[in-house]
Amino acid sequence: MHQENAYPTAVFCIIATEFCERFSFCGLRTILSLYLRNILLFSENASTVIYHIFIMICYIVPVVGAICADMYFGRYSTIRNFAIIYLLGNFLMCIAAVPTIDISPMSFSAIGLLLIAIGSGGIKPCVAAFGAEQFSLPAQKDLLMHFFSIFYFTINLGGFVGMTMTPIMKKAVSCFGDDSCYALGFGFPAVLMMLSIFGKVQRKKRTDHWLDHANGKFNPQLIQDMKIVSAILLLYTPLPIFWSLFDQQGSRWTFQASHMDGNIMGTQITPDQMQVVNPAMVLIIIPLFDKIYPCFSKFNILENSLHRMALGGIIAGTAFLAAGVLELTLEKTYPDLPSKHRAAVNLINTLPCSLKISCPLYGVQVINASEIFRFKDMVCQNYSMYKMVVEAPAKCGDLHFNKNKLELDIVSIEYQIESVLIGINQDHDVAAFITDPVDFKKSLSGTARIRIDYMKSSQSHHNVTVTLKRPNGLQDVYFVHDSNKSTLAVSAYMELAQGVYECVIRSSEVQILFEKHFHFELGGVYSLVVRENNEGISFVKLYTMSMPNTINILWQVPQYFLISLAEIMFGVAGLEFSFTQAPRSMKTVTIAGWYLSVAFGNLLVIIITQLNMFRSQAHEFFLFAILIVADMMIFMEMASNYKFVQIVDSSTATSVGFLSEELFSIMDTEEDTES
Repeated sequence: MHQENAYPTAVFCIIATEFCERFSFCGLRTILSLYLRNILLFSENASTVIYHIFIMICYIVPVVGAICADMYFGRYSTIRNFAIIYLLGNFLMCIAAVPTIDISPMSFSAIGLLLIAIGSGGIKPCVAAFGAEQFSLPAQKDLLMHFFSIFYFTINLGGFVGMTMTPIMKKAVSCFGDDSCYALGFGFPAVLMMLSIFGKVQRKKRTDHWLDHANGKFNPQLIQDMKIVSAILLLYTPLPIFWSLFDQQGSRWTFQASHMDGNIMGTQITPDQMQVVNPAMVLIIIPLFDKIYPCFSKFNILENSLHRMALGGIIAGTAFLAAGVLELTLEKTYPDLPSKHRAAVNLINTLPCSLKISCPLYGVQVINASEIFRFKDMVCQNYSMYKMVVEAPAKCGDLHFNKNKLELDIVSIEYQIESVLIGINQDHDVAAFITDPVDFKKSLSGTARIRIDYMKSSQSHHNVTVTLKRPNGLQDVYFVHDSNKSTLAVSAYMELAQGVYECVIRSSEVQILFEKHFHFELGGVYSLVVRENNEGISFVKLYTMSMPNTINILWQVPQYFLISLAEIMFGVAGLEFSFTQAPRSMKTVTIAGWYLSVAFGNLLVIIITQLNMFRSQAHEFFLFAILIVADMMIFMEMASNYKFVQIVDSSTATSVGFLSEELFSIMDTEEDTES
């Protein structure tokens, strides 16, 4: 019987699942018209008509849903049946938006939209009534009025969040070679709809358990033990997502650390060394938690292992939220690389005067002496040809040109940044030296990377070497090949530790052609550009192509603290649950199932990584944060239906734990306990 001032438990589930359902519907509706126009290639008028037909059907079908609920199936069965239709429609829309699948996207989209309209319409008139009938009237009349306010608020909140987040996810993620990911835009609402269906499932008592069919064939105690183990293993099904987050310390988080400054009070911390923070924190926190848990129990908080596991999972989500925020900050130091169907060209002026660069698409640009200018966002389908004209003054510093104008045909390649060095050749003409594309990727070890571009335009020097020497005597030497004509020599990328290096250029004829000190910082990507002229070196400059790591590696400590906290709450409680709830004959089997969830968690990371959905690593971190929160919602719902084994001694129990009586019909625990 309902207490007068207490909300029925089912009401909270209904409100939460209504939020998921509204998120799903409004999120899909928000991106639908653009999907019809941009992907299915309908005209704007046709897209408008289809969109409004879809909405019209959504609000006609409620009449059918009401008839089914009141005259035939009842509210629960009607909601369940139409929700399954709804989910199937969401699934078809997601499949239709995947271009790599050999299907008719128009046909799948049409069927999917029809099923969504039918499912959504059939549910609409039933949910509010189903929630309201959970109250006892007239005793809970005031609570019922408050319920309708909360219910309507939830409808609008779910719609607001869905209409905000779904377009963001669709735009922020690139998948299957497209800049926008409609598959994710439709797929994420499908996941929310699945959560909605899960929340609406009404627990019904059945009389038989599937293992009861083994009665008479196997030992009754074995059958009873298997019932317990099957209930526990079902409860493990949401757990792999936690491990998919936890084990990324050794992969994604380590790569993130390689983009950070590891200097701590004069000591260099390498990216892989940051992983030691986790076990170190666990060693410190575990003794503290042994003192804290009893305090929580006094206030009926975190009373059992399932509560602690759920909270640990949510804390893991905050760890990935922190990792995502940190990654957004780090991305400001990353190179600005071309996107799909785009390319770029760097022009470096090594001459002692300003140059005019004319390009039909970009007009006239002036590049001052020793400066670098980038033509960004050049439209490029695989590769494209651009014509540019380089013009220098007839007298450029101490140089006199025979030809001071140069026409260039530059091939731009999709995703690449080409580099063109403007100098002078042995005929005293303005010359362009086209280098290999710049590799802007930072070193995974966190060291600096440098490439030497050497423009040889004289015959006065042979066996030229460029040496980079550290104070401790270690040195890297690059040998410039001899040539009888003006040419460009490009070295491979070299990795250098942080510090000051002495750069010395020598030849067979001259012991020291050039000498200067350069400072290289962690994570920086550099190009050392050298130009010969006449009897010596006329130009040497170090260009920073990728900014060095400026954000200290200690900024990873908060996320490591959170994941360590999550590990203690989730891992320790999970092992405790696995051992104490399993029957004596199958305790190791249950713990093996616990560890199997770790394997599936790593498989999930592999799948998401191979899908390559995100241009930004931060967005992938945020996806995992969302997944674990949604996952813990499912876990908490499953855990709320679990009835703990009553421990009699260290090896036996008198009652059975079970999940969801709709799935498992085990003995009535409360009756057994009383008896």
